[in-house]
Amino acid sequence: MITPSSLKASPSNRPVAPATGPAAPRAGFSSLAFAALAPSLLLASSAHAAGLTALEAEQVKSSEPTQLDAVSVEDVKTKAISSPKFTAPLRDTPQTIVVVGREIFTQQGATTLSDVLRNTSGITFAAGEGGNASGTAGDSFYMRGFDTTNNLFVDGVRDVGAYSRDVFSIEQVEIAKGPAGADIGRGGASGYVNVATKVPRLEDFVAGTVSYGFDEKTSGSRRRTTLDVNESLNSQTSTLNLPRGTAFRLNALWQDNDAVGRDYASSKSWGIAPSLALGLGSASRAYVTYQHTEQDNLPDYGLPTALLSGYISAVPVPSVDRSTFYGLTADTDQVNADAAMLRLEHDFSPDLKLSNQTRYSANQRTATVTTPGSNGTAYVPATGLLARSRQGNKRDVSILSNQTNLTGHFDTGIIGHNFSSGLELSRETAYSPTITAVTITPIAIQSPDANATPSATPFRSGAYSNVSTKTAALYAFDTLRFSAQWQANASIRAERYDTHYVSIAATGVPTVIDAKHNLVSWKTGLVFKPTTAGSIYGAYAISLTPPGTDFTLSSAAGNQNNPDTDPQETTNLEFGVKWDFFKGKLSTTAAVFRTVNDKTVFTDAILGPIPAGKQTVQGVELGVSRRFTDNCVVLGSISFLDSEINRGTTTGGNLAGSALPLIPKWSGNLYTSYRFASGLILGGGGQYSDEVSRRDNNTPAVPRKMPSYWLFNFNATYPVAKNISLRFNVNNLFDRIYSQSANNNGARFNPGTPRAYTLSADFKF
Repeated sequence: MITPSSLKASPSNRPVAPATGPAAPRAGFSSLAFAALAPSLLLASSAHAAGLTALEAEQVKSSEPTQLDAVSVEDVKTKAISSPKFTAPLRDTPQTIVVVGREIFTQQGATTLSDVLRNTSGITFAAGEGGNASGTAGDSFYMRGFDTTNNLFVDGVRDVGAYSRDVFSIEQVEIAKGPAGADIGRGGASGYVNVATKVPRLEDFVAGTVSYGFDEKTSGSRRRTTLDVNESLNSQTSTLNLPRGTAFRLNALWQDNDAVGRDYASSKSWGIAPSLALGLGSASRAYVTYQHTEQDNLPDYGLPTALLSGYISAVPVPSVDRSTFYGLTADTDQVNADAAMLRLEHDFSPDLKLSNQTRYSANQRTATVTTPGSNGTAYVPATGLLARSRQGNKRDVSILSNQTNLTGHFDTGIIGHNFSSGLELSRETAYSPTITAVTITPIAIQSPDANATPSATPFRSGAYSNVSTKTAALYAFDTLRFSAQWQANASIRAERYDTHYVSIAATGVPTVIDAKHNLVSWKTGLVFKPTTAGSIYGAYAISLTPPGTDFTLSSAAGNQNNPDTDPQETTNLEFGVKWDFFKGKLSTTAAVFRTVNDKTVFTDAILGPIPAGKQTVQGVELGVSRRFTDNCVVLGSISFLDSEINRGTTTGGNLAGSALPLIPKWSGNLYTSYRFASGLILGGGGQYSDEVSRRDNNTPAVPRKMPSYWLFNFNATYPVAKNISLRFNVNNLFDRIYSQSANNNGARFNPGTPRAYTLSADFKF
């Protein structure tokens, strides 16, 4: 069995493989781009500078997003979400939504989006791109039972790419659960995550964090520095002659981390995110932002499943330290990511606001990795040898998006309307060359040599794929207020997508597949408010996932990505209660729901692929949150999920009657902190995950469960000077041994991180 061990050394240097091969095609500014930019140009021509009143300046300083004037002051405190598509405060929105603010994940010492997402139940993490254990290859997770990896959004725009997203430029993370086709379009089967980035404010400050981390299992360390500088460029002390309401903000990151509890694996990254705002506090505002990040990682693909007790029946489990590394120091994983955004806003009146946002993002990932085994039989007990493979990965993704949104309030008789409507245009591209994996010399499972010279290297076969998807969508959201007690929510999205897929074989023979379709997704809900502090609701929603949603099309009959296959259809029925206490300082939620994913493809032993599968997830979710209103913060939730494959295969994977993989029946989390009169902040919390079915659940002899686990974390912050606080974080306080996830074919699993410590200095001037 796997047991903790004494400290082990980690190398401080490693070779970096040079980039090879032709440059990938990049998206150009086509006629779609011109159409997307046109609304921005129109808005820009009407933007003007205006003087700031004292009240307007104070409103701009607030960290809360701008609200509709038709919403009351008390409602403003409870909306707390950046998307203009939400036309009611969170308390009156008939959907489960969790908002994790920067104050919370800063206290927790979170550095990645995956760290932040652990603040809500009902989310389980997969092994990342190819089963990467260290998280360097992407944020990969399931929400309420279904894969949500491609439903990551930044400032309301889809952000696709197999890389780990840092939080250094993030203001808050918004998690919307349940089918979300009306919000985001195709593929919103179980919800989505939206990241709201930092933008300039009308105040001057310099803030940041310097931290150092270590653990008891390895000699590696973690060093990280972030900087956040905001400057009001037209203040009385500024010598620049700029329009009133102008501000500049700069966020920066430098990080050099050895993986927690793992030998050799490491991640190095740096990033910079400048942004400029014009017209803050006036009727016309403009925001220009840019972000560039780079990652240079030595990736970690976990441990072979042969080390799990009972995986190989009647064979003793080898004793191997959980820090053992089965990759090679010659491995590499490099990411370059860029994003630029222009957002223009104009208030025609207190009841009518127009905004236009253009965002372009591009990211490239190039990797050569060594994985422990290619399948569940890679370990041979008789010889003690483990087979390994070396694999290559390269993918370049770009997304150009333009969103024009009109938000406002009007009355039709006695019915009040808070509405949001708009047009979205986007072009997404992905380029991937085929890199052939190779099998290298087997090694003794108990003594891998990370510094060995690889006996073979993955190579490009000459084949590649290029895919582009153009989307045009119209949407409308409306909250209808019939009385003080009754209101309804109605939302609809109609979109036209056009996917062009080109696959070039190594012989040069092309395969060209096109998929075009019209989709209509919608959601509706009824809300009853017995008091202003509470809401009782019922909601129903439908979402569609058509072929090609994941940048792949296929001509194979019955394949989920064949253009002739009907889109997967996801429906959700949810009933819930949201109630605020202590004048809105404490919010509680409770919801019961049933989600059905229909028309999935499964493979029958006789009939082959059949697009008639059906999956159901039903459950209960309870939540509580208290923001930084006094000296206490609380964020927690509990989820019960009961899943079943209603229609599927009779043998092999996707067995009818079995549970969906990677769904814990019970999961929960709680984080709380308290600020004492001395300034000392003590915080901590716990996370629980029930056992989950593995994704390689097609062999009865193989254990089909990843065991349950509890984790506890602790942090303490103390102000040592007027502008400086020291913070101490301990993660996995009781050093529990657990497994996070397993890859698809059962060859390897990801050990959970052992107890780890981080000492940080937070400053703000």
